[in-house]
Amino acid sequence: MSPEPALRVAARVACTEAEGPGRRAAVWVQGCSLRCPGCCNPELFPAAGGEALAIPALAAWLRAARDTHAIAGLSVLGGEPTDQLAAVAALCREARALGLDVLVFTGRTLAELRALPDADALLAAVDTLIDGRFDATRRDTSRRWIGSSNQRLVHLTPRLADPALWRGTNHVELHIDASGALTAHGEPGLVRRVLRDLSE
Repeated sequence: MSPEPALRVAARVACTEAEGPGRRAAVWVQGCSLRCPGCCNPELFPAAGGEALAIPALAAWLRAARDTHAIAGLSVLGGEPTDQLAAVAALCREARALGLDVLVFTGRTLAELRALPDADALLAAVDTLIDGRFDATRRDTSRRWIGSSNQRLVHLTPRLADPALWRGTNHVELHIDASGALTAHGEPGLVRRVLRDLSE
């Protein structure tokens, strides 16, 4: 049996309520071959960058996040998570083993995913996909966490299927780490405005 591949991670947050329903961890993967025009994270396009993290190390981090912050889920964002299909599937399996729900944001449609070799391993470990390429001409503010109206909520299990979870307004979270570095995440337009206001 071959060892699980490492996951190239651009960023991670142990506890957020701005990247999916409820309190959850979030992992942004590095690299995106789709490169949607107007993407909110173009700095994550290059496959090089971020840090390669072993799946057992990420599983330990998730366990600590669950035990420390009482998180209920994991969001995997990007970049494009399905560009690292095997590693993301392994991370999602670990999250599920910890009792967490799993939300994956992908620019690929479900049909495109199903055509990829080994996609079944990922789909078996995901509760909900937000699928489809971001289309900057079709911005959607009516559904939380969804960038454009062509993107779909695909519930693979009932865990996140309650429509009430997806209603409401997006928001921004600010985090200050032990070194004093400030990061912001949440709805990209709001993040840009908040960071601009803070710099003035």
